[in-house]
Amino acid sequence: MSVTKQKILDSAMRFFLEKGYLATSIQNIADDCGVAKGSLYNFFSSKEDILIEILISQQDSMIQRKEQIQSDKSLSPREIFIRETECQCEFFLNNNYMMQEIKKISTPDGKVAPILFQMRASLLKSNIESLIRVFGEGIRSNVWDLVFIYNGIIREIIFLMVFENKPLNLREVAQFIYHCMEDMATNTQAASRPPLLKKEDMEAYMQSALQGESLCTRHRLPDLLNDLLTTIPELQITNFKKAELQEAAKLLQDALQAEQHKPVLIRSLIGFMEKEHGLRHILKQIEKLVFER
Repeated sequence: MSVTKQKILDSAMRFFLEKGYLATSIQNIADDCGVAKGSLYNFFSSKEDILIEILISQQDSMIQRKEQIQSDKSLSPREIFIRETECQCEFFLNNNYMMQEIKKISTPDGKVAPILFQMRASLLKSNIESLIRVFGEGIRSNVWDLVFIYNGIIREIIFLMVFENKPLNLREVAQFIYHCMEDMATNTQAASRPPLLKKEDMEAYMQSALQGESLCTRHRLPDLLNDLLTTIPELQITNFKKAELQEAAKLLQDALQAEQHKPVLIRSLIGFMEKEHGLRHILKQIEKLVFER
């Protein structure tokens, strides 16, 4: 990576953490780096692209650290898991404020949302491998339940440390999480408990996420669009109005199936059709699914 590009990323990272993504401008970053704004665009076409590279770089660094821990032959499986957990906690602790803001600015038509889905899937895959490595193949049938419990414990502890200013030692946190997971893995196997999260369902989830999609959006949206199209003919309205609504519904379907969503068009079509009371419930679900995921 060029020195200038790295300076841009370092500057942007500092601004995003200190001021927030939305409050930071390309001009702020360019001035801080001592480069012309036009020169900055030679490396990144938008502020969003800078953010994406930072996100990918941060997670790649964390995964590389985990791989270094795994390759240390002097460590026991237990110690590897504890150090991996400590590494992951540190990653979220250092990036928590930025990640919270990113979630708010992520929109279905933008580039950030698919990256977040992919990052989540990648981390889940890595954590599953870590759990099986330390607790054995016996947990495989319940590993999805365990990995979500594992991630949930980390998330709640990081929340406590960041937003409640609770000073906790990350080594002690990682050891605590190991013992929690050990107890749950042992009890799950002893009880032969059937999994809550089925393997086939979660494989579909992972496939969608790795492609940068929400599983809910992929499967639920077509059903809602079909409900919309089949409900219109049943409405107690004139044929002329039905024809207008059917045309609007097909335009909405095309807009949602396009590679890049056009939020203004989608909202306009939904707003037009929402005037018909009988369609309002379906359209509210579509709007929530598309814009609030």
